[in-house]
Amino acid sequence: MSKKQQTPNTQLSGRNIYTDKKKRVIYYDALTKQGYVIDKKNEGSIMFYQNRLVIILFAAILCAGTFLTWQQATLAGVALFAVVEVYYRKKLFKNLEVVTDMDFGRRLTPLQSILARKSREKVMALIVLWAAFAILVPLNAYMEQYSLALMVLSGGLALVGVYFCVLHIVALIRMK
Repeated sequence: MSKKQQTPNTQLSGRNIYTDKKKRVIYYDALTKQGYVIDKKNEGSIMFYQNRLVIILFAAILCAGTFLTWQQATLAGVALFAVVEVYYRKKLFKNLEVVTDMDFGRRLTPLQSILARKSREKVMALIVLWAAFAILVPLNAYMEQYSLALMVLSGGLALVGVYFCVLHIVALIRMK
């Protein structure tokens, strides 16, 4: 996206979010190879769908750390993922307008979204929060003596925290 183009007013960004020539926000589903127009009323649902793996992973780790074994938590996570996938494919995507002329050159990146919508103070707060997350998740796993599988999952979540911390640091550096 060139600097002259306006970033659409949306909280969505990422690998599968694009805009078309009419400045509509499009979610591209790689599985069905179709694009879907996302209205303001559907943004929250699509944001949950984009983050479904991380959210389900959080839930599985919490379940395994509290009252389920890691095998039960894995099974519950897989079942929850299947339910979410079926719900979105059978209900939400069926109600969205399909786009036939996808323009893959107009992707909305998370960095563009941060630069367009967040203040310096909010970005600095998010840097601290993501760094704390990246430190506290594996520390909690160690303190609670999680199994090796949960330690690996916690390490993966810590890497996600590091990624978002670095992303916000880059955004802070690029802010005017």
